[in-house]
Amino acid sequence: MSRKEMAELDTLRPTQITLGLYQMHEKAEVSNKPRSDAARKRFMESHRIQTIAGPGGALYIADHHHWARAWLELGWESAPVEVITDLSNLSPGKFWKRMRAMGHVHPYDEHGKRLEIDALPATLMTMRDDPYRSLAAFTRNAGAYRKPGNAYGDFRWAAFFRRHVEEDLQSIAGFARAMTIAIPLARSSKARALPGFIGKYVPE
Repeated sequence: MSRKEMAELDTLRPTQITLGLYQMHEKAEVSNKPRSDAARKRFMESHRIQTIAGPGGALYIADHHHWARAWLELGWESAPVEVITDLSNLSPGKFWKRMRAMGHVHPYDEHGKRLEIDALPATLMTMRDDPYRSLAAFTRNAGAYRKPGNAYGDFRWAAFFRRHVEEDLQSIAGFARAMTIAIPLARSSKARALPGFIGKYVPE
């Protein structure tokens, strides 16, 4: 049975090496809109961080890395979490084996290369930027494909764009150009095997 509680953001453990900093900054802007304390509490609870309890009781993020990092960047110290699975009784080896089997660990670096578990960052603030993750997220937000059912689907889209879109994603102009390429690409037959694929846009 899951449980809901508050946790210190700087103690949460990532299960991914990378995030998209553009995507994270967008979530920080949304989070930092003027709100009453009660409204902020409701907002954070609507994006409650999904976690799994690991060895020693440490909480590992299963979903919402970007929200968690955004709130930490804003200087917020704690956040609502949901412990969806308690694996704290397992040894580290058995814990990571179970995490892989459950699809809750994605140690891909900013070049899309899969690394070993020990390459995972210890804190949210040491996660690396992969701009292709941001490209995938903003392309999805533009309606080019549906949200995949899990984080692995997000990484598959990032890998797809990494293969097909060559732009300077570190610059605003380059990212904008990449978006003009990525949106029709996501609707093309090249993307048909990816989760959330919609298909060619046909005007009514």
